[in-house]
Amino acid sequence: MPETIFLRLLAHDDKQTALAAAVDALRSGEACGDVYRAEPTSFRQVPGSPMAYWFSQRLRDKFTSLSPIEKPPREARRGSWAGDDFRYLRIWCEVSTSSINRNIRWVPFAKGGDFSAYYFDFSLLVDWDEKRQTFRDFFGRVGRETARPESLGYYFRTGVTWPLRSQRGFSARVLPAGFIFANVSPCIFDSDNNHLHGILGLTNSSTFSRLLDVSQAFGAYQVGVIQRTPVPDLDNPQGARLGELALACVELKRDLDRANETSHVFHLPALLQVAVAPSPPTPPPQGGRGVGGVAATTPPSPLVGEGDRGGEGAEADGGGEGKEPPITLAERAAAWAAHVAATEAQLAANQREIDEIAFQLYGIEGEDRRAIEEGLNHRDTEAQSEDEIVENDEESLDESAPPFDPLSLCASVVSYLVGCAFGRFDIRYATGERPTPDLPDPFAPLPACSPGMLTGNDGLPLLVAPEGYPLQLDADGILVDAPDHEDDIVRRVRTALDTIFGERAEAIEREACQILGVDELRDYFRRPGKGGFWDDHIKRYSKSRRKAPIYWLLQSPKKNYALWLYYHRLDKDTLFKAQVTYVEPKIRLERERLTGMQARRAGLAGRELRQLEREIERQEVLISDLEDFRDRLVRTAQRYLEPDHNDGVVLTIAPLWELVPWKEAKHYWNELLAGKYEWSSIGKQLREKGLVR
Repeated sequence: MPETIFLRLLAHDDKQTALAAAVDALRSGEACGDVYRAEPTSFRQVPGSPMAYWFSQRLRDKFTSLSPIEKPPREARRGSWAGDDFRYLRIWCEVSTSSINRNIRWVPFAKGGDFSAYYFDFSLLVDWDEKRQTFRDFFGRVGRETARPESLGYYFRTGVTWPLRSQRGFSARVLPAGFIFANVSPCIFDSDNNHLHGILGLTNSSTFSRLLDVSQAFGAYQVGVIQRTPVPDLDNPQGARLGELALACVELKRDLDRANETSHVFHLPALLQVAVAPSPPTPPPQGGRGVGGVAATTPPSPLVGEGDRGGEGAEADGGGEGKEPPITLAERAAAWAAHVAATEAQLAANQREIDEIAFQLYGIEGEDRRAIEEGLNHRDTEAQSEDEIVENDEESLDESAPPFDPLSLCASVVSYLVGCAFGRFDIRYATGERPTPDLPDPFAPLPACSPGMLTGNDGLPLLVAPEGYPLQLDADGILVDAPDHEDDIVRRVRTALDTIFGERAEAIEREACQILGVDELRDYFRRPGKGGFWDDHIKRYSKSRRKAPIYWLLQSPKKNYALWLYYHRLDKDTLFKAQVTYVEPKIRLERERLTGMQARRAGLAGRELRQLEREIERQEVLISDLEDFRDRLVRTAQRYLEPDHNDGVVLTIAPLWELVPWKEAKHYWNELLAGKYEWSSIGKQLREKGLVR
């Protein structure tokens, strides 16, 4: 069959002019980059027989001369969909850590995700019935027969996974052991695991991505297309080097994620990691092992010093002689920005070497290489922004990825301090009393607790402070917004500040308030809307279309008084404890103050009396506000509903809708009363008590 002429004008804005120029070039016999010639029958070499005329015959031959992904020991499979995400899925930080295990209940779940090559912190868990080998209480859509999920035999294995849809291109990332994967997170497995690291590097190369794009619809990466995409032999030094570089990229990205409070690798917030000015990582030389050299692929040196009181231990941390540790929060933010930039530069250098090795392994050079590189550039110009919401991709609504502006970095420090006050995080990492924890192998099962959490020898959270611990912890998980109370949240946060910063704590607090836009720290906690701690906390703990705040604000109607509850310490007696231990004593105290004010009226007149009358009026308003808060608290407590963390945050907080300044609570309370979520513990309790309408 004779060759057919194709004109490719996608890169031109003025297509009419480009078309005329291409036609003129054809007539005159001149070369034109927009003109392609191909024999249509050769398109059959590519899976799906796309009209890949811009691919040379040499590139189309790769699909027949090389082995596909789907060839033993490699396999690519898609997972299954439980069908009711609200029922079956949770964010990992909203269930009890003791239940995160395939033999107990909640299992890590890979379900799509934003574009993120090499590494992605999967936030979801799925409700799994190990005995029945399916989702808990799942029987399929017809009858009562047990429905086995697709690819069941591949669950819990290490692999390489990717989001099914992405307008930014293909991005493969590590799938740790112990996972179930969804239909929107297909996976590649290697039965002997000898080449899994190399596969991770190769599938993130520009060559693989371009070969993939030519055989499927832009932005949709179905498992069948991946199975048929050709790969070169990786059982050689260059394949090993790809694996080394891929793992180095994983470590670099995990290093940054250690500053993300909701990540499985969280250690410390960014500004507390910065104890010395970071040195940029050494860039890898041109080439690597197998291509002419050995690259420096490890992450930059850690930024944490041995304690942060005045910068002790800075020189021991590798900051370099003569470098002064950053003191202010603004200086720390600048140092962290430099660290991020250096890490991103290292990632880019590693990616360049990965791309170079992939070209060599595929045997692609000259015009073919330029065609691939130009094709990728063209694709990038058409890709939508990275915060695009992808349909059916549960992880794509990830609101918790931490930005690096000073305001967000400062807010993350306050959030960490609150976590320390509640006993969630181990402050000894911030003081340098405990060394920076090592991270496990990226393919190892995810831990139930992140490295920065306060845990015992069993790896589970501690309910009481260990001997010699620098902070006081309350097992009831209740703090109060009351300056004169020992459990005042601001007092506890300041104690944590003092523990970390010593004599600089007061200056750090002033700077933090300035950055947060409040006059004092208490204002930040009392502001329920935008710019307040509660609103920031909800955003921080919202992932994958789920909102799961773990520090709950219970606030009086006029916002004069508030309690803060730690969700993971919540039990059937928490509200009664709050009433008896905090609210009733507060009311008695304020009544006594009112009585004292009233007694002083007899001896006053004129301006002093008028001033006192205004104080009495304010005191009466305060007491009325407290009593209203108490009545709502009692009304809620006397429903005698027992919280169950398996229900998730939004259903557990719903009965407190009168107390929390969050419309989500009332929304779910109304739905519970209407009979929805009958599978939940709270739904069953409401039905038993006759409260369902």
